Amino acid sequence: MNKKYIPLILTITAIIISTFFWDKINLAYDIQNQIYGEYSVKQYNPSNESLRFLLFITLPLLTFLISYLIINSQNVYKLSHVVFRQPLKINKQDNFNYNIFIIFFIIILILEFLTLDFDRFSKNIDFVHDGMLLTPSNNAYFLNKFWSSTYISRGLFANFGPVVLWKLFAVKSIGLIHLTNLIFLLLNKILLIFICKEISKNLIFNEEKKLLYFLILSVLSISLVSYFKLGAFPERLFLFLLFFLIFIYSNNKINKFSFPSFLIGLFSNISMLWYIDIGAYINVLLIFILIYFFIRSEFKKFISVLFGIFLGWIVFISMVPSLELKEFFYTTLSIYKSADYFNGLIYPTPFLSGDTRSTRALLLLILSGILIIIVNFNKNIKLTDNNKTLFLFIFIASLLIFKTALSRSDTPHIKVSAGFNFLLIYSIGLYFLFDFCEKKEKLNILISKISKLIRMNFINLLIIFVLINFFVFKTNINSIKNIYISKSNISKFVSLEDKNYLSSDYNQLIEYYKNLIGEENCVQIFTNEAAIPYLLNKPTCTQFYMMYSAGPLQIQKKFIQQLKDIKPQIILYNSEVTTWEFSHKHAPLAFKYIDQNYSFHSQFKFWTFYKIN
Repeated sequence: MNKKYIPLILTITAIIISTFFWDKINLAYDIQNQIYGEYSVKQYNPSNESLRFLLFITLPLLTFLISYLIINSQNVYKLSHVVFRQPLKINKQDNFNYNIFIIFFIIILILEFLTLDFDRFSKNIDFVHDGMLLTPSNNAYFLNKFWSSTYISRGLFANFGPVVLWKLFAVKSIGLIHLTNLIFLLLNKILLIFICKEISKNLIFNEEKKLLYFLILSVLSISLVSYFKLGAFPERLFLFLLFFLIFIYSNNKINKFSFPSFLIGLFSNISMLWYIDIGAYINVLLIFILIYFFIRSEFKKFISVLFGIFLGWIVFISMVPSLELKEFFYTTLSIYKSADYFNGLIYPTPFLSGDTRSTRALLLLILSGILIIIVNFNKNIKLTDNNKTLFLFIFIASLLIFKTALSRSDTPHIKVSAGFNFLLIYSIGLYFLFDFCEKKEKLNILISKISKLIRMNFINLLIIFVLINFFVFKTNINSIKNIYISKSNISKFVSLEDKNYLSSDYNQLIEYYKNLIGEENCVQIFTNEAAIPYLLNKPTCTQFYMMYSAGPLQIQKKFIQQLKDIKPQIILYNSEVTTWEFSHKHAPLAFKYIDQNYSFHSQFKFWTFYKIN
């Protein structure tokens, strides 16, 4: 047997062993927890997920690393070289052809955006997810408060972003929120292009091959973003992509005080104001970056990042009112401690559960780890140290963001956790393909000819981008006409009345509810139809606009106290149409208080209202 296959065989064996031990890791359940969810029903400790994941990923990768270094001892670097290698100085001048391609990509992406049929995004409303944006923003719009007006589960921008747009454009609409989400998806595509450009420039190929690599990698990466379905890079990952782009610029610098290094330090605070889960991932990644700079004695970079971290938090703490600051920390810590319990789904056992998507996601992470080991330790790899470092941190980010999938292991959350991992596999896999072609004379000549043809002929360039637009981005030729009327389409989309997003039943409910509460200054619901307060155009009476995250006892007590203080006359008590179950099991204290202090008022179709006694 060829000894080069030994690392692979041992790694597969380690995966089998890890699979066997997956269900063996079963920590005792915290009986003090009273938050209802799948974990409490099955008496499952959420820490199991992280431990199982770490074992399943770490054991195969350690096995591969050790065996790979032993078997290939003559062709691999020592660990000390990998850690302390110095970045290769690269040409700081952008190649003209890169800029031309970037301009063409951006033009094509903008044209693609303008061809969108915006009517497809104005058919209905997601009362839960859209409501998480609409109602908190509605509260801030009326009350000029943020965390103290609403108990939020996602983050400042994630829950309050629309209020800035409403006040900026003097239009308060659902369409403006959807348009903003679409714009962030467009920006994700553009950021991916710039990241692909930097990766391509740092390759040790000739300019023709680097240019073709950039084109192919950009097309593959952009395909991970979708306007019409959930993609691997949804709008929430915009800040993470921006972080990595700035990190690339920082990584390309020699060890000196630099603005890019300072900027990535600022992301410590900025990311926490974006989405608190993204904030957690970026802050942990910053710790790894600081450790990396420190052990390499790149102290000027280390200090630049550290200065950005401290300055960002000092400015935030000094500018935000004390009550808002208190609520920010209270809410964020509360969500971190309780989210897994009320939102968690147990991750399926690899292979044995029969869930192919969840198993595939884990195997792709192991594949990425193997690729990272090869490109960092193999002496024959034609990658600059800049790219090797970048790929390493993208891999770390892939592991961190997979916590999203571990916390709630359904298809959407697994999919949005895979974006950086796919980017990594595409980048390294494409490098190996080009490296293979370079060693084959005929393929090498063919690639060079294609690259030169693209660079020299503007018409060919235009044709390529048109083909990419129709066959890769799937632009419908009939949609081209939308470009000419895009301004009116967008204006119509933004100004579309809210009632157009609602079914007949919900429109009738809103009218009934408005008449029911009359001149009351606020509205209180006890369901998870989070968009209803926004549709009534009133702030919520308490911080709690949906009850899904109100499971922790201290949160229920806080909700009850606010009900006692405000005393809303009418409460939407129950809904028979919401898909997010909510019952006495989820919030027993809150239900007990309402049942004792409120009584039945009326039933309207699928909705039950209670009035104060």
